Amino acid sequence: MSRRLVVIIPFIYVIVMLFSLAKSFKEKYQSCTDESSKEEMIGVLLGFSFWLTLPIIAFFEIDINHLLLPILKFHNGSQVAEVISTNLGLLVMTVLFIRKSIKQSRAEYYMLLDSQKMLQELNYNLTLKVIERTRELEIANERRTNTFINLAHESKTPITLIRNYLEEYISKYGEAEELLIIKRSIEKLTRDINNFFDLEKIKRGDDIYFNDQICNVSEVLKNNIELYRSYANKKSIFLSSYIDDNLIVKADPEGIYRVLNNLVENAIKFSSLNGVIEVTLKQDGENLLFVVRDTGIGIHPELHEKIFEPYFKINSSHKNIQGIGIGLSIVKKIVESIGGVIRIESNPAIAAGTKMIIEIPILHQEHLGETISIECGEVYFNVDALYVPQVLYNADRPSIFIVEDNIALLNYLAKKLSEKYNVLVATNGKEAFDRLQAVTYVDLIISDVMMDGGDGFDLYRSILKQSNLNHIPFIFLTARDSSKSKIEGLSLGAVDYVQKPFLVEELVAKIDSILLNFEKQRIALINTAYKNLQKRNDIDVIKVDSQNKFEINCQRYNLTTREIEIINLIAKGATYKSIGELLFISDKTVAKHVRNIFEKVDVKKQVELLSKLEVST
Repeated sequence: MSRRLVVIIPFIYVIVMLFSLAKSFKEKYQSCTDESSKEEMIGVLLGFSFWLTLPIIAFFEIDINHLLLPILKFHNGSQVAEVISTNLGLLVMTVLFIRKSIKQSRAEYYMLLDSQKMLQELNYNLTLKVIERTRELEIANERRTNTFINLAHESKTPITLIRNYLEEYISKYGEAEELLIIKRSIEKLTRDINNFFDLEKIKRGDDIYFNDQICNVSEVLKNNIELYRSYANKKSIFLSSYIDDNLIVKADPEGIYRVLNNLVENAIKFSSLNGVIEVTLKQDGENLLFVVRDTGIGIHPELHEKIFEPYFKINSSHKNIQGIGIGLSIVKKIVESIGGVIRIESNPAIAAGTKMIIEIPILHQEHLGETISIECGEVYFNVDALYVPQVLYNADRPSIFIVEDNIALLNYLAKKLSEKYNVLVATNGKEAFDRLQAVTYVDLIISDVMMDGGDGFDLYRSILKQSNLNHIPFIFLTARDSSKSKIEGLSLGAVDYVQKPFLVEELVAKIDSILLNFEKQRIALINTAYKNLQKRNDIDVIKVDSQNKFEINCQRYNLTTREIEIINLIAKGATYKSIGELLFISDKTVAKHVRNIFEKVDVKKQVELLSKLEVST
């Protein structure tokens, strides 16, 4: 009786709990639409029901023991009932947990499948977009290329007319230096255009030569070797040659000529003065071996493959190399089209120079046809020598420093500007900066932007760091049509930015305008210096009538503005050195000006000069 009193309260609690759970689950069950959730609620209610029967079993323990005694054969049958209820509750909960875990794993698996499917669709869509964008870019690039091809094609007609009329004029009136420069420039433009067209043909897979012909390579090289040697001599380069006879290949002679010409031209381009070039053509087993060895700047091993890529150019810090960088790519295609190979041996870190090697299968006598083609085009190299007109320095002329890596343009500018100015030249930024350290005075610097060996921007930055040079006005010349580049140049402090092509008359007008403005600024600076000198020496204002007499006398003796400046400074007691510092010229130049003044005024001493000119002191 006492056991029942102990569990009576849990028993009542269980009854209330079961009632409450049943009511709550009933309401939840009715509002739930998911069959799976309904099943889970029933399972949870069942599991709890087993556990909640434990107080009931304890309350009826004695009755249960009597009831189960005949079956279990021992008096504690209620404990078996408690164990069964507990385990049934655990079993139901375990089944519910496993079932829920399986369903959740399955749901996650299907979600993963859906995500993977979505990712695949996304990748597919992205791939389509990439393909579409790539195609758009290819079409845009093709349009730009076609536009450029059309432009280049349209230029062939006027170039043809120019060449023919020029040849006609030369045949009638003879050659002149200016006409030869024009002719070489037109030939270079023509060759660059032809190279571009040939490269585009190669990209499309078209043949640019008919290689079913028979070509005597020995004869092609012999016919041109003296011309190669002549061009090399213009650069003081020694060219030696060894050529075996009757080396015959199956190839278009024009293609063979183009290969030979390009390799020898490159050797001359990249060789320094007093360099050496060796040209060898011989048989090596079943192949023709053509080798061009030079003592030039060399090619680093990591660039041996890249130099055969279209438009790739090697930047050298010591050479002024012109071209668009497609010659070697065409050479390689020509050599490969006739079954040959081309390779390079060069490493500047070990030794100077480059060795270009070409191997082509040789045709034997039994395979030869009736004729052997050896006719080719005209040899052309751009190996202009630097020529600066030898004009005596004129102290009354401004001094212009021209920095340009195109020798033909540099020669032309030097020739035209030397008619009016003292001209100094350099072929790159480093050379210009070194020369500026030794030059007494420069009024203006004109520099190209894109140059090997230090470009124009680098040169100007170096000049700005020099207190004795950073006052010099600077004009940039460039072939780049870029507003960004122009802004960069003007931001550095340049006074002008001239784009090529330009007329030299316009350049001269710009130079005169700039020099005039800087002269005005210099005079204003000198006048300020005068006033400061007058204050330091307690000198009163110069009388108007005396000043008028001085100006009249200066006009009478034809004195220049610079000479008048020097006379005024002498009158203030300035030395030659201080005059040079004020006027940005050397004391030697000041002495030369003073000698010219003495000769014009016909005096020998400064006192006589000031007296004769009636200078107010």
